[in-house]
Amino acid sequence: MKIFSIYLILLFVASCGLNSKKDSALKSAHPNINYFYPYDSVPRIYCYRNIASGLDEEFHRIYGIKDSKGNHIVVEKYASTGRIIEAFNYNYDSLNVIDHMVVNRNNLKTQAILVKTKLFPFTDTEQTWFASKYAGHIDSTLILDELKRKVQKKNVDYLVMDEEKRKAIFYSDFRRLTMINIFTKKETGISTEGVSIFAEGFGLVEFYSKNKIAHYKLEKVLTQKEWKEFLHR
Repeated sequence: MKIFSIYLILLFVASCGLNSKKDSALKSAHPNINYFYPYDSVPRIYCYRNIASGLDEEFHRIYGIKDSKGNHIVVEKYASTGRIIEAFNYNYDSLNVIDHMVVNRNNLKTQAILVKTKLFPFTDTEQTWFASKYAGHIDSTLILDELKRKVQKKNVDYLVMDEEKRKAIFYSDFRRLTMINIFTKKETGISTEGVSIFAEGFGLVEFYSKNKIAHYKLEKVLTQKEWKEFLHR
């Protein structure tokens, strides 16, 4: 019985090692995959602080999943209160968005309608276009959420969390939110420009608006246990 128990333990350790190796051996067709979030089935929570105000925080919970359609990376976004705002599901091979979830006016999770799915350029000259539709926070309205992105500069030295020096890509972002009244068809839009910075081995490490009224930087990375402790404090 003792020998059998030891065998089971060794088998479990071996299988864990194989799983880890399998994750590290994942391949993606996207040339800038190294700048995206690392694939890991264990969730990690990125804490971003708005250095423009000092108090506002945003959290991104990131983890990898595998299903019949392949490998994906999920990014859940939370407000400083710990309330979930939205979530994106990225195909690991293309980095295209395959699912967009938003929290509606009734505080329920709903699936947005994907119109355009590309968020990460394949080349240094390509401009990608992402667009999704979902219910607005005002009755009888729809929101068309669009983001156009292109490479601003690449292979730039960047100090992640003021500790680790990594290469980074700077993306120029143009975002437009259009509120559509479903009865009158009247449209009201607002647009912003900004920059998103992705560093090798980390993913998104900094993002800000053109005027830097909102300017978020990655401050720390939490474990799932630390995240649960934060939510229950």
